[in-house]
Amino acid sequence: MKISSMGRYAVRIMVELARHGDGFLSVSELSKTQEASAKYTEKIISMLLKANLILSVRGAQGGYRLVRAPEEYSVREILAVTGDLPKLAPCLENKCGRMNACPSLSCWEKLDGLITEYLQSVKLSDLISK
Repeated sequence: MKISSMGRYAVRIMVELARHGDGFLSVSELSKTQEASAKYTEKIISMLLKANLILSVRGAQGGYRLVRAPEEYSVREILAVTGDLPKLAPCLENKCGRMNACPSLSCWEKLDGLITEYLQSVKLSDLISK
């Protein structure tokens, strides 16, 4: 399992927005703090907007901010937006013809469950307090 740079940046952008509270941050401010190009930051922001995790306001005082309180977001929810949830084994996605007879399937299912449960338990508020 490997989390893409897009997934890692999405979490970091959400942390930055959470730290900023109810104020708005622009793409240029976010790209500067994350040391990422404005184009890459915009791409991630677009994904977060489509998933309704953040909202945007146009204008001189506009920008982006969280829709909900930081404790209402999980790392799992953010990583799902970028397609970075664990894909440990093809059989977990019903892509294996031996699923019904595989002796190791329960191991992969349990590991997948543990990872998913952990990512769900880590809230954005946990990350901003560190």
